[in-house]
Amino acid sequence: MSNVDCRSCGPVAAVEAASGSSTAAKAEVTSHADACRARIPYFAARHFGWRGTLRLHRRALGFDLLRAPLNVLLVGPALSVRVLAWLCRCLGLLRMAAWLARRDLFVETELSRTIAGLILGELLGVTDASRPLPAGWRERARDLLAEYVAARHAIAEFAAGFVAIAAGLALAHALTPSAISLGPLLAQEMAQQEAIEGFWLGPWAGAIYHGWFPATATWPEVVATTLAVMACFAVLATFMGLLTDPMQQLLGLHRRRLEHLVNTFERIALGEPDVALGLPDPYLARVTDLADVVLMAMRLTR
Repeated sequence: MSNVDCRSCGPVAAVEAASGSSTAAKAEVTSHADACRARIPYFAARHFGWRGTLRLHRRALGFDLLRAPLNVLLVGPALSVRVLAWLCRCLGLLRMAAWLARRDLFVETELSRTIAGLILGELLGVTDASRPLPAGWRERARDLLAEYVAARHAIAEFAAGFVAIAAGLALAHALTPSAISLGPLLAQEMAQQEAIEGFWLGPWAGAIYHGWFPATATWPEVVATTLAVMACFAVLATFMGLLTDPMQQLLGLHRRRLEHLVNTFERIALGEPDVALGLPDPYLARVTDLADVVLMAMRLTR
C-alpha cells in the first residue's frame, strides 16, 4: 500500500491507502484535506450566498413541495424508531439498536440531494461518475453528508419557528412555537369566528354571546387544520434557507460547519472509523418543540 502514488490516483485512492500504515499515504490524505479546506471559502460563498442559495432552491420547486409535508408526517414515526434504538441500547441489544439507528424513514428531497452532491464532488473532490467511493466509505460518506444536510435544514426549521410564533400572536393571540400548537388554536379561532358570523341575531349579538360562551372546534376540524398548517410550515422551512443560508454565510457558520465536515472525513481516513460529525444544529430545532411541549402543558393545567 505504501507504493501507491496517491497524487495520481485522487482522493479515493488516498483514502484507501491511508488504511495502511504508510506515513507517506497518510501525509497524502492530510494534503488532500488541506486542499479541501482551502476550497471552503469559495464553495460557501458560491453556493450559500444570495445568488447561490436562490440557484439551489430552484431544485425545491418540483416534487419537493410534496416531499417536505410528507417528511413532517414522518417525524413521529422517526422519533419512535430513535427511542426504540435507545431502549435496545440500554437493554444490551446492541445489534438491534444499531439496525434501528440506521433506519431513515424520511424521504430524500432534491434540494438535500443536490447539496450533498455538491459537497461530495466539488468540495471533497469525489464524484460517482469518475471514481466512486469504495463500498465501506460510501456508507460513511452518506451518513456524514446526511447529518450535515440535516444540520443545515434544522436552522431553517428554527427560523420557521419564529414565523409560527409571529403568526400565533397575530392570529390567535398566543405563543405558538410550532404548527402543532398553532393548528388547534387556529381551528378554535376559525370556529369562533364562524359561530359569530352565523349567529341568528347577527354578528354583533354573536360576538357578545360567544364572548361568554366560546364556540368549540370539532376534532376533525382541529386535525385537518393542524395538518394543513404543518404542511404549510414544512414548505416554509424548505424555502427559509433563502434567508438563513446567506445570513449563516455572512456569519461564517457555513464555513465552520464545512471545516468540521472535512476534518471528520480526514480523521476517518486516518484510521478513526467510529468518529461522528456531532453537529449541535439539529438539537437547536428541537428547542421550539420543547417550548411547545411546555406551553401546551401549561395550557392543559390551567
